[in-house]
Amino acid sequence: MTNTANKKGKISALVGCTLMLSIVYMSLTSWSVAVNELADAFHLTTPMIQAGSSMLIAGYVIGGFCEGKLIAKYGWRKVFSMVIWPFIIASALIPLMTNYILILLLRFIQGWGCMVGLTLAVVSSWFPTRQRGLAVGILLGAIGLGSALGGYVGGLLTPVIGWKQTFWVITAVALVGALVFYAMVKVAPPLEEESSKVQESSKAAQVNLFREPALWLLGVATLCCFFNCYGMYAYLAEYLFTLKYTAAQVGLIVFLNGFIAVIATPFVGWLSDRRVATRGALKARTWANIWPALFVGLVGCALMPHLAPMGMGMAILVAMIAGWGIPATNGPGLSLPADLFGSAAAGPGVGLVLLIAGAGGIIAPIFVPWLAARTSWTVGWYVTATPVLIGMFINMYLSNFNKYAAK
Repeated sequence: MTNTANKKGKISALVGCTLMLSIVYMSLTSWSVAVNELADAFHLTTPMIQAGSSMLIAGYVIGGFCEGKLIAKYGWRKVFSMVIWPFIIASALIPLMTNYILILLLRFIQGWGCMVGLTLAVVSSWFPTRQRGLAVGILLGAIGLGSALGGYVGGLLTPVIGWKQTFWVITAVALVGALVFYAMVKVAPPLEEESSKVQESSKAAQVNLFREPALWLLGVATLCCFFNCYGMYAYLAEYLFTLKYTAAQVGLIVFLNGFIAVIATPFVGWLSDRRVATRGALKARTWANIWPALFVGLVGCALMPHLAPMGMGMAILVAMIAGWGIPATNGPGLSLPADLFGSAAAGPGVGLVLLIAGAGGIIAPIFVPWLAARTSWTVGWYVTATPVLIGMFINMYLSNFNKYAAK
């Protein structure tokens, strides 16, 4: 493949994957902004409302793990078809359901279609190690973009046309996005940096990924990130409603909370790329996780209950600080499986990390609002922040693993 064709393929893959990931993530925060209508329609308690977010995350992490396994066997194009069409069908059916348990089941199926592992595997196959952090950062910035758009669109449309019609709008967008993805994204040629010898060792490593301590540590650190980030995305709107902000104000704050990740994720991924040549992939990625990412998120969440009640301006500021932090770990953190074990390990390696991490995203949306109702939202936000500190220490420990230090 010529350099021009290779460059075109890279851009097409990155744009197509980023667009698709943005669309599927709109479903997460559009749900959170619709909490008031959902509660009225189904007479739900707060934990039952947030169970919708938890079921989506459960589908996402289980689906991500299965997708990683299936990609190695069938290739990512077939696996994409296996996940996107159930996602679209589930999205279209949710507004028709009169039984909330069935809605939760469909939310699980939606989560199956979040395809972070799949799109990451595609992008990792196109970009070499020294470009991967930025590329993955751009891709996973789509999580923030989709979450921001879901919150903003949901905040605007839900009061006007209702949560059901809002879901159908997002379903129609997903259908168009899937067709664009099929047209734009192609299978990558082998990376020049990966000789046949490296590729063989990478394939061997895939068989034994469960035995790699780096992936388990990365998985536990990502669990801490999931608890913080997916908890925040799920209940930030609910918390803001308790402060008597309007639906439009909540939609704007939620939008900016998610949208800042569009900047943070590629920027921190780029920072880690800059350090790869001198520090090696492991130390470069973990440093980026700790300081320009996790530490910022820790500060934002700890300050949330103190600044957000002070007015719209302060609420926007602290929401953007909190929104910068954890999503920014996606670029460097989820580049590591491919960095350490070869690009072919991106799918199954990230799938394993997501499977370990999933408990955080499942528990937080239910547990923190429940705890806040019995104590205060100040306690709730402190609990949201605590795992971030744990994640910082795990990354510090991981960075000193001699087994991977040269990689």
